[in-house]
Amino acid sequence: MTTEKQAAAHRVTLERLSVDGGPLSAEAKTLASKNPEWFNLRRAEPRSERRLLHNDIVTRFIESMPEVRRGKKAIVLAGPPGVGKSTAQDALIQTTGTQKKHWLSINADDFKDKLLQQALRDGSYGSYLMPAEVQSLEASGEKFYPRELAALVHAESSLLARKTRGVSLKSGLNVVIDGTLGNNKHARALLELLQAAEYDVLVASVETTQAITEARSMGRWELGYLAAENGTAKGLDAELGGRWVPLSFVASLFNEANALESICASNAAAMAADFGCVSEYRVYRVAEKVGAPKLTKRQTRAKPHGSLVVSEE
Repeated sequence: MTTEKQAAAHRVTLERLSVDGGPLSAEAKTLASKNPEWFNLRRAEPRSERRLLHNDIVTRFIESMPEVRRGKKAIVLAGPPGVGKSTAQDALIQTTGTQKKHWLSINADDFKDKLLQQALRDGSYGSYLMPAEVQSLEASGEKFYPRELAALVHAESSLLARKTRGVSLKSGLNVVIDGTLGNNKHARALLELLQAAEYDVLVASVETTQAITEARSMGRWELGYLAAENGTAKGLDAELGGRWVPLSFVASLFNEANALESICASNAAAMAADFGCVSEYRVYRVAEKVGAPKLTKRQTRAKPHGSLVVSEE
């Protein structure tokens, strides 16, 4: 039986390997997007065989949700990892008078899982993705789970998420875009895309402090890790383990001068104010390590490109 103490020791190893430039960081040597057999590195684009895989993953993903409606509506979720965006998403969908099956939820984490599963199937997980230091640690008895290597497929998963989003918008599918909005440039590009596609958009920001974000993110990983280790996890969680997010990434979403609200929150507020396609803006807040996010603010636009005004529930 793996204990919380053992999980804490493994977490220390993961943090060490996840530092900038480390073997489990976004600058690692074994990134999927750096594999010359998969990507044309000069053009930074997938080669034909890899592109076929991407097309297959996207097609299967969309086809797995046959009841998604074509209403040109979007829910854009913003906020740090682990703060309860999925819970907020369920509550938001209920307010629309629709069901979860009527929306296509696009989250890069889901594509990380698919890429990691593919790597396990074709053998590239061990032959390419897994860094030498991780292989050495596993040989000495420390087990790693695929989701702990998720940073190595981050760029490729983002590419798949963008591809899925593009296909969905062309078809007018109702989408939930689940991300952080931690990058202002990318957030603005997303809203420009939705506005150009004439979508009606609801922006929802799920917020808490840096300390609570760290606790919830680590707690989510530990719960998944221990469940996988002790045989109580089921399905994909048993195969891939807990979702690892290094504390350095959490820190990057907060300004040093303000640990009470993330950059995601200010970006979400700016997008809601600046883009007339946003008909509703909601802010949820999490006040503790456990518990669901609670609605603290709601604003609506009576007409496209009008002003956002406070609205009562």
